[in-house]
Amino acid sequence: MPSTVLGDALSSSWHPSAAVLPAEHHAATPFHSREWAAAWQSVRTEHVRGHHHLFIQDGPHRQHRLSFYQVNNSPLWRAMEGDAGVTQPTFEADVLYGPSVYGEYGGLPGAVRPVLAEAVDRGRALAGELGTEALVIANLPPSERNMWREARLPDAEVVLYWAHRADVGDTVDEFIENFPSRKAGREFRRQHRRGTDSGLTLKVARGADLLPYLGEFTAQARATSERHGPPLYGTDMLVPLTRVPGAVGLLAVHRDGTLVGGFFCFRYGKTLYLWTAAVDQSRKRDLHTYGWLMHESIRFAVETGASVLDAGRCNYAYKARLGMRPVALTSAVYLSRPNPHLISRLGALHTGLTHHVQQAWNRT
Repeated sequence: MPSTVLGDALSSSWHPSAAVLPAEHHAATPFHSREWAAAWQSVRTEHVRGHHHLFIQDGPHRQHRLSFYQVNNSPLWRAMEGDAGVTQPTFEADVLYGPSVYGEYGGLPGAVRPVLAEAVDRGRALAGELGTEALVIANLPPSERNMWREARLPDAEVVLYWAHRADVGDTVDEFIENFPSRKAGREFRRQHRRGTDSGLTLKVARGADLLPYLGEFTAQARATSERHGPPLYGTDMLVPLTRVPGAVGLLAVHRDGTLVGGFFCFRYGKTLYLWTAAVDQSRKRDLHTYGWLMHESIRFAVETGASVLDAGRCNYAYKARLGMRPVALTSAVYLSRPNPHLISRLGALHTGLTHHVQQAWNRT
């Protein structure tokens, strides 16, 4: 695909592989790293039919990269449709995601509006060339969302989910003291104590050390997600993600030597990101696995000097009880061609998801 030059300061070009692009000095999050973009080139659990990487040069010293994936079917998007209670799929054909909705945070942190406008214009043109229904700029936090809207107003917006963040503090006890109620703190400690008494210990596996555990971890992660919708994960996804900076598994191992759950995380910058959970569904009630892992995650964050715990998406009622701050993540949708029926379906999805989350928060 040809390059585009806009004046002396801004230029952009398409590339077939993330590997040929310059590495970032320090990506804003693990989801913005070149390794994350490269991992998604081989993913099949989300039906990725093609990938295109846009490189934008903004003056002599500012560079930006945004990866686009042509997706036939995204299990995570379908799971959100299930949460929303909509009666028909949102999309009827392929979609161009920039990047995948599986990355907790998207956008181009630090980019100015002309760069964002260039990303939308090139992405929208590519979506039309590929015959996809829409370009989706995924998972924009509030400050990013406003800038993208000002750069190019989307045809529709959907808050697929909310992230959850909390300050870590210097000790686990300090973290718990910030819970909204003492009852929540007592229950949190009780779940951890019962898990420990039931024989759970923590195994920390960083990067490639995670590989021997990923077969069982993936099976448990799929079973965990299937409680509410389609299976979301595959080894095709998790194996290359072990190469993303900060990748670490916090694994719950029973005294009998079996893996009974874990969090696939990224300890990156000042933040511990709990990206996805896996829990042995047959033993979770007896072992109190999820609550135990949350407690151990806070301990790991404290011990590694993280100042923020990002507990990821969904499980809204539980995370509200822990006093975590919800962060709306908006996906901006730019249509390839006028389609009022698609706009209506996107509106129904957004409304249904908002109702789903409000119901969860009302239960706390």
